[in-house]
Amino acid sequence: MKISICADDIGQDPAITQGCLRLFELKRISQISVLSESPYVAQDAQSIILARSQGLQVGLHFNLTLPFGHPPLNMPLNQLILMSHLRLLPVEKILQSFESQLKTFEDIFQFKPDFIDGHQHIHQFPQIREVLITQVLHHFADELPWIRSTALPSNTNQLPNAFKCHLLNVLGGSTFLNLLNQNHISCNNGFLGVYGFNAPDIDSYRALMLQWLSLAQEGTLLMCHPANQQVEDDGIGKQRPIEFNYLASNQFLDDLSRSDCRIF
Repeated sequence: MKISICADDIGQDPAITQGCLRLFELKRISQISVLSESPYVAQDAQSIILARSQGLQVGLHFNLTLPFGHPPLNMPLNQLILMSHLRLLPVEKILQSFESQLKTFEDIFQFKPDFIDGHQHIHQFPQIREVLITQVLHHFADELPWIRSTALPSNTNQLPNAFKCHLLNVLGGSTFLNLLNQNHISCNNGFLGVYGFNAPDIDSYRALMLQWLSLAQEGTLLMCHPANQQVEDDGIGKQRPIEFNYLASNQFLDDLSRSDCRIF
C-alpha cells in the first residue's frame, strides 16, 4: 500500500530543512512543504532543487500566521479562525499574500510548486479556500498541483487525538474536499499525523505512528514536523527531534513493512 509522508515548515529554521533533506536521502519522506517567505529558504535552495530532481515533491506551505517580514496579512491562528468563519478577512490581502508567497517560491526555485497546503491548515478556512482555488485554477492552467485535504481516512476507529482531527473537519476539511472535487483538483486520500505535539519520547511517538499506519489507505498523506535538533522560539521545537530520530531509525522502516505501507 502506497502512502506519502510530508514534512512541513521547511525554511522556518535550518535544522528543519536540513533534517528533512536527510530524511529524504534515507527515503523516509516523500514531500516537503516550504514557507517561501522565510529568510532561511534561499540558503538551502540548491539542495532542495537537487532533491526534487531525485524524486522529492516540493510544495508551497501557504502561511498567514508566522510573521516573516511585513506580510499583507498576518495574525494569530485563533483570530484568523474567528475572522474567516465570520467572513471578515480582507480578501484582497489574502490574494496579495498568496500571490507574493507563490512568486517568491517560483523565484527561488525556478519551478512551480508540486502541491499546495497551509501552515496550521489555514488553506481550508472560509474565504481563504475560495481565493486559493481561484488562484490555482488561474495560475496553473496547464498542469494543476495537488492540494492537501485534511479529510480523514474512511477507517477512523481508534484514531489518535480524535477531537483535534474532527475539529479540523469542522473548521473546513469536508467542505474543502468538496470544493477540490468540484474543481477537479487532485488531493490525498485521507490525512493522518495530527496530534498534540506532546509525545515525550521516541516510543511515545512511535505508538502514535503505529496507530496512524494501521488506519492508512492507498494514497493517504501522513504529516510530520521533524528537525535534526531542537528549534528555539518554536512552540513544537522540542518535539521535532523526537520525530526526526524515530523517522530516521530502522525501527520506522520495520514498522512501515509490518503495516504493509510503502512511501511514494
